[in-house]
Amino acid sequence: MSRLAAVVLILAGVPAAAAEFVDDGPYARRRSLILSVGPGATYTERISGDSAVSGLAGQLDLGAALTVGYAEDQVFLLVRGSTGRPGEELALIGGYRSVFGSESWRTFFELGASVRPISGPWLGPRIGFGASHTLSDHFALYGGLGFTFGFGSGLRADTELFTGLQWIIPVGSAS
Repeated sequence: MSRLAAVVLILAGVPAAAAEFVDDGPYARRRSLILSVGPGATYTERISGDSAVSGLAGQLDLGAALTVGYAEDQVFLLVRGSTGRPGEELALIGGYRSVFGSESWRTFFELGASVRPISGPWLGPRIGFGASHTLSDHFALYGGLGFTFGFGSGLRADTELFTGLQWIIPVGSAS
């Protein structure tokens, strides 16, 4: 009976060893923390009660992302401050960024949500798309176009143009 128990314990250890190999595999070698900063512009149409406001605003984005998976897709979170015709606003934007391409030029598609806790509050979905150009192993330029819809203190729609610089910091093993 003890031989059977030993065989079961050995066989039970094989999947655990395989899981450790996968966790230390290609995902870990390609994992990066990405910090970003950049200016942009937003055009907003906002209806709140009996008043409607529209206009152009300048913005500054500060963000962080973590790569996930083989294709180096990213989960991201950014803080956006803006000032202009609609007024001063602060937005928290988070979501998932799918990255396409493997050379120095890449395209991306973003799907996420935007929360504006101070100027509304407003909450709604966001989509974006754009391109990035890798300058070196640690820096890239990016730019794109995004659309946000907001619900809460009325209705709003934002069209945004964003640009910036990314600092890419590898995390995980390099072997």
